[in-house]
Amino acid sequence: MYASVVRLLSLAICIANTRQLSLPTDKSYFAGVVEYPVESGTAKERVTQATAGFLALLESNDTAELDILVFPEYVLNNRDYATFVPDPDKKITPCFSPDYELFLVEISCATRARNIYVVINVVEKELCGKDYGSDALNPCPSSGIRQFNTNIVLDRRGRVISRYRKTHLWRREYYSSAVLRQPDLSTFETDFGVTFGHFICFDMLFYDPAMKLILERNITDIIYPTFWFSELPFLGALQLQEGWAFANNVNLLAADGSQPSGRTSGSGIYAGRSGRQIAAIYQQPTLKLLKARLPKRSLGGAVEPEALPAFQPQLITARHTELATYRDYNLDIFSTQLLPSDFVNVTQQICHGGFCCSFQLERRPIESAVAYATYRYRLGAYFGNETTFILVDRSEQAVCALFACVDDELSSCGRIFPSRFDVANRHYFQRIRIEALFPAARRRLIMPSTLDGSMMPLPVTQFNWTETPLARLLSETQVLLELVQPKNDLLTFGIWANYFSQLPTTHNLDHLQPIVTNARGSAVAVASLSCLGLLLLPLLILLH
Repeated sequence: MYASVVRLLSLAICIANTRQLSLPTDKSYFAGVVEYPVESGTAKERVTQATAGFLALLESNDTAELDILVFPEYVLNNRDYATFVPDPDKKITPCFSPDYELFLVEISCATRARNIYVVINVVEKELCGKDYGSDALNPCPSSGIRQFNTNIVLDRRGRVISRYRKTHLWRREYYSSAVLRQPDLSTFETDFGVTFGHFICFDMLFYDPAMKLILERNITDIIYPTFWFSELPFLGALQLQEGWAFANNVNLLAADGSQPSGRTSGSGIYAGRSGRQIAAIYQQPTLKLLKARLPKRSLGGAVEPEALPAFQPQLITARHTELATYRDYNLDIFSTQLLPSDFVNVTQQICHGGFCCSFQLERRPIESAVAYATYRYRLGAYFGNETTFILVDRSEQAVCALFACVDDELSSCGRIFPSRFDVANRHYFQRIRIEALFPAARRRLIMPSTLDGSMMPLPVTQFNWTETPLARLLSETQVLLELVQPKNDLLTFGIWANYFSQLPTTHNLDHLQPIVTNARGSAVAVASLSCLGLLLLPLLILLH
């Protein structure tokens, strides 16, 4: 009798302590992303400390209700402690097949104990030689060991079920990391009814694999470990994450490293056109777990964007001055116009070649008797392929934007006032309307690009966005971006389009030298040919 009571009590305790996992029929799931700082010390000390930090998070009550948890790029291991990664098709569990670096074995065990899906980013090593190893652009090193920047996905049992090797490396990575000749297109299914795709950091700015996952695999939920270097005025970490998720209308789980003095911070969870569910960016190295529920799009799940509080003009607003950023040198070839420091109403069209942007702006003054530094503003337009992404890879962009400058020189745009300056909003923006006709292209993504002084994008309820017809179609698209609630401290408000340049970048490495191609894939070339056709049409009619 006593034994039966003990068994019943034990069963009751187990039931009470069993958490409810998301079911395939639920309309949402619970996700977490981790902003994690770079550890200090020797290579061994860094990987030991990071492993301990990852394990502590997995074992804490903070992760108990999560279905999936994502860690950032770069912060876990290093080249001295690179690990082999099992083939996902073999469904190997490092926890009881400990043929891998200890940190991977320990995280596999902790994942199994916590009973959630976990995504980590590692330096992977692979044996290579004349007749074995992956088909990479890089020749096999004399050591016979090739290294990749790799995502690993572990399921609830700690098994490796997916792997992705980074396609678009940051410039210096090419000297130490390999790239597959045919990029990975990595997805995995979960027991809560969501199929995820995943890629890494710089990949977000390229068509393959990021856009292919959405357009060819119909993936609606993306996992994104990153160690992002923010660039102003258009490519701040959260600014890009939210704009990209909005433009594609997908759920995005973005986990960033935290090294603000090195330009890296900014993690978030986004629900497509419903905007961010939670996001944060920091001025000091920070370890932070961000959690949110996301809708399952296959079941019609949705979230309503939060209503904004009533607007109040503010002379002084929060500024992030300790987060270092790059400056976008593409601005120097934009068509721009400096606005008067005291402008109140502006209606203006700015053209770059045949691409034109229409602007309407209204501001209201904020009175103050104290002398403060204030930002100047420029209107800018650009369409072409003489640009780069953060000076690393060729790009083809179309941009219509209002952006802040420290003074009246174009070279000061994309910079912010340092902390020693007292900065104020002498005006607030009452209304902004930006409109342009974006040229047709086979490959194109058009997104809102907004940013305030705290390096946060504007909430989606603060602007209207209209595409006519939908921007994914192979046709010219009229895009309208309009500020619908006043804003105190804008750094950027604009429309930013990526035309996914196919012009190659070799990074000065012989093994990446391309076969010579023509520019038929360029939207600039397509637009030029269209204009030529219009010019020749009357002549053809006469000859006929």
